[in-house]
Amino acid sequence: MLGGAGLDRLVQRLAKSLESVTLDAFAPGLQLTSLQQHYESLLSLRTSGALERLFQRDTARIDAAVVPIHGFPLGGVYDLEFHSTFPRDSWSHDPEYAALVQNQISYVRLWEHSDRNPARRTIVAIHGWTMGDQRVNSLAFMPGLFFSLGCNVALVELPFHGRRRPHSISADAPLFPSADPIRTCVTMAHAVHDLRVLARFLESRGHGNISCMGMSLGAYVGLLWCSLDKLSRAVFMIPLVSMGDMAWELVRLKHKDDRDIPRGMSKSFLRDLFSDHYPLRRSPATPEESILVVGGRGDHLVPRNQIALLRERWSHAKVVWAAGGHGAPARKGECFEAVRSFLLKED
Repeated sequence: MLGGAGLDRLVQRLAKSLESVTLDAFAPGLQLTSLQQHYESLLSLRTSGALERLFQRDTARIDAAVVPIHGFPLGGVYDLEFHSTFPRDSWSHDPEYAALVQNQISYVRLWEHSDRNPARRTIVAIHGWTMGDQRVNSLAFMPGLFFSLGCNVALVELPFHGRRRPHSISADAPLFPSADPIRTCVTMAHAVHDLRVLARFLESRGHGNISCMGMSLGAYVGLLWCSLDKLSRAVFMIPLVSMGDMAWELVRLKHKDDRDIPRGMSKSFLRDLFSDHYPLRRSPATPEESILVVGGRGDHLVPRNQIALLRERWSHAKVVWAAGGHGAPARKGECFEAVRSFLLKED
């Protein structure tokens, strides 16, 4: 994973695989009657403040198991494993959530220099939808290359992905995100909670320069994290920005003709359904000048208007376009060079 022709071939295969991903699995769940029922429950949770409290910072700390995987002259690769402290005791609206025990364990693969220099940049990398296998994460984010450039890299596994996917649920069922707006909101809060806990753990190991790099769904989670917390730098590649807008695109895809869309199913309704975790609803805690967004010129999965929304709301974030589609981040071209130069630039 430190480079070479073999890695290049694997990366090209991953890029082709990412280009073929579709979101059709979500479309059957976007039924108006079901969404209206969810919406009634959602309004009640909003009124009580229960959803907002899920995103409040707490002081939870973890005692992570640290297992050495590989050793290098300048450091090593470690597997971190810790029990998540989410959801809090106050969340009793979805008792099944805490019962999905595989999802309550967080896994991180850490590429770490041995000097523990607090000025060294530590990149927390957040994968996309259906990813999570650390072999795939390593191909997508190329941690060995960033390690060789002087960075530490922490590859996370998002809730319901990788080793966190419950054994009792079909591999074809979309768990996160899904057409259930409440479960999606809770899982978003869970993802941010675990990232915050991880950041505190890394700081306890001497990491003082925490940055974030997210891809697709991982970019959405990262956008939400940097809207809440101040990070050193943040890079978002082929980002999902508005889940409501994407849901509307799926509705239109399902019905083919806009005249066939049920009355009451609208973009504004879907935006409101998924607004509780919408990253752009607030000004970012991370300075906009420290945020880079990389879009794929030929991305047919995430529409260009997703990035247009971000440019409108966070106008000082830097936006660049790279050759390729949704697989652009997995190619060592414009995308990698833009990310590398931005992350390695001194603060």
